[in-house]
Amino acid sequence: MRYLAADIGGTYSRLAWSGDSVAEDDHHQVFTNADFNSLESVLEQGLAMRGAAGQPLDHMVLAVPGPVHENPVVLTNIDWQVDRDSLRDRFQAARLTVVNDFQAAAVGAVAATSENCKTLNSAGQDDGPVVVAGAGTGLGMAWLPQAQGTKLPQATEGGHLDFAPNNQDQLGLYRWLAVRYGHVSYERILSGDGLLDTYRYIAGDSTKAADPAQITALAHQDDANASAAVRMFVEVFAAYAGNLALAFSPSGGIYLCGGLTVHLAEWFDPDTFPAAYAAKGRMRAVVRRIPVFLVTRHDIGLAGAKMLAKNYAGQIHEQ
Repeated sequence: MRYLAADIGGTYSRLAWSGDSVAEDDHHQVFTNADFNSLESVLEQGLAMRGAAGQPLDHMVLAVPGPVHENPVVLTNIDWQVDRDSLRDRFQAARLTVVNDFQAAAVGAVAATSENCKTLNSAGQDDGPVVVAGAGTGLGMAWLPQAQGTKLPQATEGGHLDFAPNNQDQLGLYRWLAVRYGHVSYERILSGDGLLDTYRYIAGDSTKAADPAQITALAHQDDANASAAVRMFVEVFAAYAGNLALAFSPSGGIYLCGGLTVHLAEWFDPDTFPAAYAAKGRMRAVVRRIPVFLVTRHDIGLAGAKMLAKNYAGQIHEQ
């Protein structure tokens, strides 16, 4: 047991273990974070289930939510911390790499095959900048100056940009959220809790769902309030993607991913998405030139972490 690649989300931790060569087939594990009080306890459980408790590791690659430049790293949307020295000592790791979860997601997204990508805005694509944004427990965003570059993607906190409503329904939601939270970021809508809040705002006293999964199930049953909440989620995500197109001019494409995004993929209609995406007034034509894809793999962050584990000593370097 020598290599570990891990994607630590706000809700789930996904681990991939490899033996003497990271080219070998990986053994994957998925844990619900609410069942553990720390990242260390997740990793120990994973090792124990592999029958490898106490065995040293050559390399650990951890993709975690939140800024990773400090030590310890305080994770976003989960009450855990990552102390690099403590982890190295506890798991006898010769090497430890900690990256933002959307740095890993970006690596995985740009390598996704066409079978795992749904085209939402068809346009010419080159090896220019790429932006990756994903909705799950929170809203993450990262970018790359070149799709085929050799540097780690740049992590950002772009999910916390100010939300800009585009119609009366969105303005009403903005005001409702502002009363509850003060600052209203895009993450307040484009996340699991955000979808739930949007549904509660729309349903009012007719609320039937208590979590995003129930909202999705009701939308499948053509429940009017749940369907309206999902449609607003998609409209806001499209407008957010349009803002990213203007900010980065990512001719290499915009990739949308994340657990919640994947679960709602069927509501991202390539016939209607481009209208909300390109509703930028005089800049409509500029935005329409940027391709947008939805990555349908739910484990794209783990895929990216595995790629980093395999390539870190060679082509991909920390910045």
